[in-house]
Amino acid sequence: MPSKSGLLLTLLLASLAAGCAHVAEPRDKTATKAPRLSQERQILSEGYSILYLHAGKFDASELILLVKSESDSMKKLVTSVAERGDQVKKDLERIAKDYPGVRIDLDPLPEMEKRKRKAVGLTRTIEFAPVVGKGGREYERTVLLSFANGLNHERHLCKVMAEAEPDSGLKKFLLDAETKYDALYEDAMALLKKEYFVGG
Repeated sequence: MPSKSGLLLTLLLASLAAGCAHVAEPRDKTATKAPRLSQERQILSEGYSILYLHAGKFDASELILLVKSESDSMKKLVTSVAERGDQVKKDLERIAKDYPGVRIDLDPLPEMEKRKRKAVGLTRTIEFAPVVGKGGREYERTVLLSFANGLNHERHLCKVMAEAEPDSGLKKFLLDAETKYDALYEDAMALLKKEYFVGG
C-alpha cells in the first residue's frame, strides 16, 4: 500500500501528466494593486497565466522520476521538459515585473472545465500510482502520451498568443517559447513512434 506522501506525490504527477490537468486557485487579489487591463491585455494575460501555470507543472515533472524507474531516453525527455518549464516560468516572472500590462496570476478557466481537468487528473492518479498503477513500457507510453498532449497545447497557445500580441518583445518571447515547445513535442512523438508504436 503506498504511503500518504507517495499518494500526494502521485496526485501531483497525475496533474502533470494529464496534459496540465487543473488550474490552481488565483492568488489573493488584494495582495497587490494590479493595473486595470484593456480587453486585449486581459485576454492575453489570461493566456500568460495559463502558460505560467503549465510551465510550473512542467518544471515539477522531474518528480515523476522519483515514483517509478524509466528508460534513459524517457529520463532525458522528462529532464528536458522540466528544464524548459523552469525557464519559461522564470521568463514569465521577469516579464510580469517588467510589463505592467502582463498578468500571470489570473484564473480564466470556466468552472466546468476545471472540474473536467480535475477528473482527468484523478484518473491518471490511478494509472500512475506506485505498486498498483501501470508499470514498465505501458507506464512510460502513458506518460509520454500525456507529455505530448501537454506540449501540444502549450505550443499552440504560444502560437495564437504571438499572433495577437502587439508588443514586439513579448511576441519574440512567445515565438521562442513556441519553437522550443515544438522541439520537445517532436522529441516526445519521435520517442513514442520509435519505442512504443512500431513493433511494440
